[in-house]
Amino acid sequence: MRDGFLLLLSAVMLGVAGNAIANDQPNILFFAFDDLRPLVGAYGEPEPITPHLDALAKEGVRFNRNYVAYPLCNPSRATMLNGIRFDNQPTNGKWPNHAQMVSVQQTWPRVLREAGYWTAARGKVYHGNVPGPDKSAWDIAGGKGGANDKKIVAAVVETGGREEHIKQFMETNRGPAALAWFSVDGPDNLLNDGQTADDVISYITEERDPEKPFAIVCGFLRPHMPWAAPTTYFDMYPEDAGQLAYIPEGAEKTVDEEEISPKNQNEVWNEGVDDATAQKLIRGYMACTSYVDAQMGRVIQTLKDEGLYENTIIVVWGDHGYHLTDHGLWRKNTAYHVSMRSPLMIRVPGGLSGATVDAVVDNTDLYPTLLELTGVEKPDEVRFHGDSLVPLLKNPKAEWDNITYTCAKGRYGLVTDRYRFTVSENRVSLYDLKNDPHEWNNLATHPEYADLVNEFKAKLDAVAWNSPTGDPLKTATPALAKTEKKKPVKEWDWFSVLDMDKDGSVTEEEWLKHAKAKSKKKGKPYNEAREKETFSQRDANGDGVLSRPELET
Repeated sequence: MRDGFLLLLSAVMLGVAGNAIANDQPNILFFAFDDLRPLVGAYGEPEPITPHLDALAKEGVRFNRNYVAYPLCNPSRATMLNGIRFDNQPTNGKWPNHAQMVSVQQTWPRVLREAGYWTAARGKVYHGNVPGPDKSAWDIAGGKGGANDKKIVAAVVETGGREEHIKQFMETNRGPAALAWFSVDGPDNLLNDGQTADDVISYITEERDPEKPFAIVCGFLRPHMPWAAPTTYFDMYPEDAGQLAYIPEGAEKTVDEEEISPKNQNEVWNEGVDDATAQKLIRGYMACTSYVDAQMGRVIQTLKDEGLYENTIIVVWGDHGYHLTDHGLWRKNTAYHVSMRSPLMIRVPGGLSGATVDAVVDNTDLYPTLLELTGVEKPDEVRFHGDSLVPLLKNPKAEWDNITYTCAKGRYGLVTDRYRFTVSENRVSLYDLKNDPHEWNNLATHPEYADLVNEFKAKLDAVAWNSPTGDPLKTATPALAKTEKKKPVKEWDWFSVLDMDKDGSVTEEEWLKHAKAKSKKKGKPYNEAREKETFSQRDANGDGVLSRPELET
């Protein structure tokens, strides 16, 4: 299929002369999902049920290590559109999720439009009702429809979650940050994402200019909370389908609060949410994911019905990751890996099928990628913070600079193919994502990692960072130096607690004894069969005892 990809690029370049676009140039259909982490079948997850996302992955290229420059809707979407990291984008002085981004440069939809593309946006492309950074980018654009209105509230047949959030939603018809789920009796287009799909289908079949190639951005609101979807999608999962994130014993003593946005700290450790409620909430997230997957499927089927599929580049992108009890948290806007990483899939006609890329990429790379795929020249005044992904689309093992830079509410950092490094005014964090993928062991205070900490800090200092207030990153340096001088914090050692006889291994008897005492302390029932199964799963070599690596992996 690679030859087909090269033929497409050759045709693109031949069809472009001084940015004059021919109507047989490739179309673009860009799907932006809100709060969608890589929790779909295409990324090896058994649930949620996402047949259309999975099918697209088989026909295109899946990026396993895609990150966002800022793990929050508004700044992440601004970066996706204009290719500039949020730290370089001035705002109107408000907190970033409710700020109108200043147009620091033309967005890629505007550049394509000026080159001859017909451009359209529907749904949540930027952020809610906040004006986007470049209104001139679109021939036609629409809002996100009835996200929380009386029709939806009237059709709710079942609900659950935090009582105060449910009450707020039902009484005010609003509550976009509600930690609650709502099963709705009605058709798909009773909710906003079904309406968005209907409108995008209309763009494709009726409203577009048939004499021009099109670039359409379709923004789905779900699975953003509150988790509202038609009952059909809730019925796809049993009530206990949601799997709670694994949290090591004693983790409450090691959680790094410096990784957490102040806005999220009131939801640390699932306050007021028991395990059964949390499972149902995650079920709601999965139902919403299946719901928007179905809406995407309807739009793609329209491309096929209209004979446009074989000439359309399709992009699937999530605006950031999401906590579903990971580190005891809900939502996003943390510096943790699970908040920064999002799905990215690109299907190019004639390109590779079912390929995966493990290189570290981010949302600053999308702008140059789309210009190269369409053959549209970059305007001289446009600058890129990222690189075109075309080399990886042609060869997933192509040489690549495996590093990306991130920021989140005063925390600046980088991610490499192995590590995640973050600094703030009071904290330095270093996690080995290969050996500690869930980020429980901060290595920044370990003497043997001092050189790596200094190397990564130098890389951050070399980047032209600016905080939303305009302060350069170097203002954090004195605090960083103080942090480095502190004595290493003695971290809680789960293995030492379980290894009661201190013989260097944990037996099943020791495991069960600890689990029983833990259940009694927390007032929860003790399930010996489940604990034995968990012990067996961790015993990778089947020798009947757990070594430290087996326990900590």
